[in-house]
Amino acid sequence: MLGAFLLSLSLALLLGYPVLILLRKVRVFQPIRDDGPKRHMEKWGTPTMGGIVILFSFFISAFLLSEKISREIAFIMLSSSLCALVGLIDDINKLKVGDRGLRARNKFILQIGVAFLIVLLLFKLDLYDSRVWFPFISSVEFSTFYAIFVVFLFVASMNAVNITDGLDGLASGSSAIALFSLFLIALWRDEKDVAVLTLAIIGAVMGFLYYNRYPARMFMGDTGAMFLGGFIAGVSVILKVEMLMPFICGIFLIDTLSVIIQVVSYKTRRKRVFLMSPLHHHFELKGWDEPKVVKFFWGIEGLLSSLGLILYKIG
Repeated sequence: MLGAFLLSLSLALLLGYPVLILLRKVRVFQPIRDDGPKRHMEKWGTPTMGGIVILFSFFISAFLLSEKISREIAFIMLSSSLCALVGLIDDINKLKVGDRGLRARNKFILQIGVAFLIVLLLFKLDLYDSRVWFPFISSVEFSTFYAIFVVFLFVASMNAVNITDGLDGLASGSSAIALFSLFLIALWRDEKDVAVLTLAIIGAVMGFLYYNRYPARMFMGDTGAMFLGGFIAGVSVILKVEMLMPFICGIFLIDTLSVIIQVVSYKTRRKRVFLMSPLHHHFELKGWDEPKVVKFFWGIEGLLSSLGLILYKIG
């Protein structure tokens, strides 16, 4: 397990620099919101799509260390790759048209289509289990509704990580914390293959964080964000801890809810609840330095993930 972590970490650190040079050369730059914090204008010219560092490091490590690929591992790798494909299309579209990428509606439709393919993949690999575990209640049979539930889980997870990816190191650091919680659950369930795989991606994320920490030299882009969102959702489905995701991915949920609250409030009352959404930008506009906001959010994610682990142990 330690080898999986160290190999992915080393690969990410080694691949990061040439990928950074390549992204600068092809001018894959992150669009900066005009209505965002003014200091974000300094980020103009920072390459995006750096999430490919995470993908390459993880997959190289996974294939080098895996003696055989089980159905569970195949599902996690294929489902997260499909999610990454949505992000890649969006990032490439930014390069082609020089704007913010795919329209929100088109991206959402593409995400739903990919999520339904993932449900079909569950059936194909004979992994479809419509029972859902609830803390203190045991398993509840979702029957045919489970397919819709899985679609919602993947689409929500992809978008939640993508929304949170707005400050240097925020999404990558928070993902590492959430993934570590899933790693512990995999160990407790004696799912050693899943544990090794999860530790491998943690190493890749931590290596990428070296380039993504403040001040970021590159951003993960939709490619990396949706890959991580898909990976987290895939592991939760295999470990049957879907209902713990609001805790294990707590900071992603909070950021996403802040966007929903802001939009609903403005459309119904013409008033904003936050200075800006997602919530991390609200704290920036309140005068907090970016590294302080990131560390504060990491702390919240750590507390909520710990609560999810406690619920798993006692529930």
